[in-house]
Amino acid sequence: MATRTATKVGSGVQPKGLRVGLVAVTATYSVAAATSLSAGDVIQMVKVPMNATPVYVAVTGGSGDALVTVGDGVDDDRYVSAVTMSSAQPTIRTINTAYVPYTYSADDTIDIAVSTVSVGTITGGFNMIAIFSMNT
Repeated sequence: MATRTATKVGSGVQPKGLRVGLVAVTATYSVAAATSLSAGDVIQMVKVPMNATPVYVAVTGGSGDALVTVGDGVDDDRYVSAVTMSSAQPTIRTINTAYVPYTYSADDTIDIAVSTVSVGTITGGFNMIAIFSMNT
């Protein structure tokens, strides 16, 4: 089990945009064959600043079959609950229909958590788009 980070969550990186209105952030995490993912791994994809309210989150990618969730440091499946990501089904997974808008009280990240892997490891990569509103 390891925590990995996409380039958009590196030290000193903050989503660009006005502090009021909508901000869109995209991130890609490429999985090298030598560091393929396995069950229990977490990929921190996008930083979310304090007072942000995500209105749209979508994720696609993965090569191999894996059960993943998309959430944050407080709730690991806040946005997407236990979906299979595979190269055979490269569909875009978006926010759960039961999603209740959540405003962050502290800086956090939107993460992909790998629950199970049916082919041993995952290679390839993941792409994420997050749009959040900033009211202050």
